Parts: sequence; structure tokens; C-alpha cells
Amino acid sequence: MGRCSRGVAASDRLRPERDRRLAQPRTGPRGAGARVWQIHPPERHREPGAAGGGRRSSRAATAADRRVPQGAGLAGKGLVMRRVLTLAGVLFAAGALAAEPAQPQARFVAGTIPGTLRYQVVIEGAGHGEISGVLGQLTNLEVLAGPVLTQQISWRGNQAVAITALTWVVRARTLGPIAVGPTTVKLGDSEAVTNSVRAAAVAGGHAAAEGARPELRVELSRSHLLVGEPLLVRFSVESPDEAMADGWEVQASFPESWSERLPAEIEPRRVTTPEGVERVLLGGWLVIPVRAGQLEIPPAVARVVAAPGEAEGTALPVRTVMSGAASAEVGALPPAPAPYFGGVGRLTFSRRLLGGRWRAGELATLEVKVDGVGNLPLLDPPPARLPEGLRSFPAEETHQWRPSPAGLVGWRLWRIPIEATRAGRYELPEVRFCTFRPETSYDMHTLPAIRVAVAPPSAGPPAAAAPAEKPVPSDAFPRLALLAAAFALGIACAAAALTWRARRRGVPPLPESASDPVQELRRLQLVVEGWARSRFGVTVTEGADRLSEAGCTRAEAAEAVALVQACERLRFAPSLADPADAVANLRLRVERLVATPPHRTDTLDT
Repeated sequence: MGRCSRGVAASDRLRPERDRRLAQPRTGPRGAGARVWQIHPPERHREPGAAGGGRRSSRAATAADRRVPQGAGLAGKGLVMRRVLTLAGVLFAAGALAAEPAQPQARFVAGTIPGTLRYQVVIEGAGHGEISGVLGQLTNLEVLAGPVLTQQISWRGNQAVAITALTWVVRARTLGPIAVGPTTVKLGDSEAVTNSVRAAAVAGGHAAAEGARPELRVELSRSHLLVGEPLLVRFSVESPDEAMADGWEVQASFPESWSERLPAEIEPRRVTTPEGVERVLLGGWLVIPVRAGQLEIPPAVARVVAAPGEAEGTALPVRTVMSGAASAEVGALPPAPAPYFGGVGRLTFSRRLLGGRWRAGELATLEVKVDGVGNLPLLDPPPARLPEGLRSFPAEETHQWRPSPAGLVGWRLWRIPIEATRAGRYELPEVRFCTFRPETSYDMHTLPAIRVAVAPPSAGPPAAAAPAEKPVPSDAFPRLALLAAAFALGIACAAAALTWRARRRGVPPLPESASDPVQELRRLQLVVEGWARSRFGVTVTEGADRLSEAGCTRAEAAEAVALVQACERLRFAPSLADPADAVANLRLRVERLVATPPHRTDTLDT
């Protein structure tokens, strides 16, 4: 008689199957003999005079307490100890009863692969030793895989309950009654017999019919769009069986476009077509084309992911479906009325100059930010036109966004280092540009001008005059050598004390030297910035004046700002100097800065 795929109508419906978690059972030696399911807690060693465990009832314990003579009240300690031990025995007996395994229950569960069925034996309670099972007599069934052992822990009130399941994947040979006789479950050296399970194999409709395969459909949110506009691509499969709603994985590609999968929580699980056919949504993608023309979407492949352990069965049918190719017409944007830098969507732009007092030869940071919904990863920042006397370095970009049916929602930020080569007053001119808003037209944006004054470079400490050479007596050389050695030793001890004190005060330790000068410069910059945040609660980019207001001395504030700017200058413009030659000097300056003790602002009146 030929085979056909069938659904199953179970006669005895039990509660829904719990979520399964794979775990390895705890194994142990199996006893030679077996007995009917009579599992008791293991015997515990009892101290002399202690209440026994096992199954001693509270009534017996109470009776034992009644035999205490009346005069024993004078010896209260012995009575209290006996009652405490009796209560401990009762609690131990209750815990042992709670840990005793329950009678295993057998049931049929719908299979994760169409046309199959799972026969499952569930045991609730503690398990000790090796767990195995022997199937009962099969009626009109064949085994495809199994048994697969799964275990999980659930809580009932304050009590943990172990749940063990043995699962076989089976399939009906013909239409008609199916059954599994009592199954023998071995748990360590004990065994139990389950109930019989009966059901009927019936024709399962289109999804379970012989030779039928579910259709993987690809749906586009639109057939015509413009460059940079969002396109939603969804894949669904017809599935009247609830078991087929889970366990699918889809592999899709979208050439000549930017794409990201939509989160599952914003996509409906099931949809109904206008023809009344129920479909299961397997996944959706947000696709943004980058050039005009025909957007070709190759066929996608979806396959059923078997439940844990089922993939090991060589007799299991393979369920893989493929969609057809899809395409959409991508048109070019209309001519832009102003400079255009690739932005499409509902976007807003802003910019500002970070830092406090700006001196010639130092770095400031120009921050440009875009917020909104659109093609955030595909647009460029509006250029900063700098007047003569200012020059910029490569920007550092950060972003945060999430996909949505309307596009990417979030922001993108550029931080551009700018150096003033000489003092004076400068103006960063305003920037006018446009972005394209879908279904309307272009939006105009204007970034206002920024005016800034650059102070002359800070004067360094005056160079000390060279002392005139004087004749030195010959007998003074040993004394000078001793003084020099003592001076060097004092400097070393002071440096060690300052380093120890800085570590005790929570100053972040300097990182290990890196072979790459650029990485070492970045680490030194982070140390200075962490020092400012941990000690004064402000950032170095806020400027030396802000650091001084927070309690930092002006000399230390100026040094911190100078160190951060020097690290940035060497990182972003390595041609200005050789970083390898300057890293050693910067590291010494950073060590000296972070080792300075906090300055007290309070005074004592005398």
C-alpha cells in the first residue's frame, strides 16, 4: 500500500507542550535488577538521637514527643532539642516526597516537519541515573528518529520541578487508527510503564498532501520607487498547520542596495490574503536601492528547521522551498534645486563647535548631526567650508538607528577636528543644501554661520639662563657626585609615591604601550578624558575654563586640553609630525598629569 503524508487528530489531548531545552542528563551506574515504579528517596545516615528521614509521619513524631516525662520541663534544653530534631525530620520527609518522580505520561504532539508526528513521554520530578525508554507496540506507525532526551527546570511557587521528556518522531503508514502501547521508561535502576495513546491519521489538506509543497511567496511593498526610498520585502508561506508557523529560516539577498532585516516584533505572525488564504510570515527586510534602474531580487530559499535531535534522522523528509524572482523599477531623483548630498527622508541637520577658549595651534571639534527617518547610512555630511587660517582633518563618525517600515529611524554624527594655524577672528559660513522627501519634493536646509575668535598661542615657560661656568676645585667632584645621586634617588621616590597615591585615589592606570602609535595616542587621550571625568565631572572637550570652574587648576586644565589636542592632531594629521617620536613625550606628560593629587579648596582659620 502506498504512503501518503497525513495529519493526525489525537484522541486524548493533553496540555500544550512546554518550550524544550536541550540538556545532558546526569548519568550513573545502572542496577542489574529492575522493579515496577516504586521510587523512594535514598536512605540518609542518621545521627544518634536524631529524627529519621524516610516516610516517618508527623503523627508518629508527635507521639514520640508525648512520651517525655512531665518533670523534663526543668531540663528544657533536651526537650527543645528533641522537638527541633522532630521538626527537621518532618520537613525532610516532605522534601523527599516532593522530590519523588511522578508517573510518566505519554502523548502525541504535532511534528515540526509536515507529515510527521511526535510521540512524547513526559516525567515530572527528580531523576537520578540514566534515563531511557523502550517503545510500546506500534499500530500503523513507523519510527523516523529518536528517542531524544530533553530536560528543563520549572518553578511551582518556591519549589523547583524537573521535567524530562523522551521524544520519538513517527509517521503513519496509512490512513486510519494509530496507537502506541505502554512504553517502558527506565530511570536509573527503576522503571515505570506509561499509558497507551491512540489517535487517527487523516488527510491533512494541501500542506500535508502527498507530493504537495508549500509555496514561498515574495511580496514587495511597491513596484515603482525612487533611489533612496525604502522598499519592504516580505516572505510568507501558506500554512494551515499551526506547527509550521515556527522553525523556518529564510536566506535572501538584495544586490545593488542596502538592506537590513526587520525586527520580528514589528511584523505580524499571520496574514490573510484577499482570497481568504492564511499565510505565515517568515521574515521581512528593509531594502534601500542605491542606483536607478531595474532592481532584481534573486529567488530566496526557506527551509524548515527541525526540532533538536530530529535532524539526525536520515528518514525524515526534507522541507525546502524556493520563491520566484522579483523585481522593482527604481527611478532617478528629479533635479535638485540646491547642493544635494544623498539624503532621502524626513531629516533634520544641526552643527556646533565644541570646546572653550581656542588658541592658535590647537584643535577644536566641529560636530555635525542628522536626525530623522531615511537613508541614514547612504548620505554624506554637508561639507564645512573653512576660511584661510583653518584646516580640517578626517571626521570620526558614530550612529545609532533601527529599521522600520518607514525607513531607518535614528541619528548619525560626525566630529571633524579643526586646527587654527594663526590667531584672529574667523567665520564658518552658512551652508545651504537640500534633501529629498518621499512623495513630496525637496526640503531646503540651512546651517547658520559660526563665528569664533582664536587667541594667540599660549606662551611657554621662559627658558632659564645658562649659568656661567666657574672653576671647580678638584676635591669637589666626589661631593657633587654624591649630591647628584641623592637628588636622583629623591626624584624616583617622589614619583613612586605620587603614582601609588594616584592609584589609591582611583585614577585610571595608563594602558600598556602599543606598537601602533595611532592606537597609543588614542589610549593616552582616553586616559586624560577619564581623569577629567572621574575627578571633576566634566569633559576635556568643554574647555579649560569649564575645568577651572569645576575645581581644576588653570595649569592642569590647560595641560589636559593641550594633551587631548596634541593626541588628536597626531592621530588625524600624522603628516604634521612623526607620532613615534612624540608618543614618549606625551606619555610622560600624561603620567605627570594624572599623578597630581587633588587640590583642596578649603582653608583653616588661624
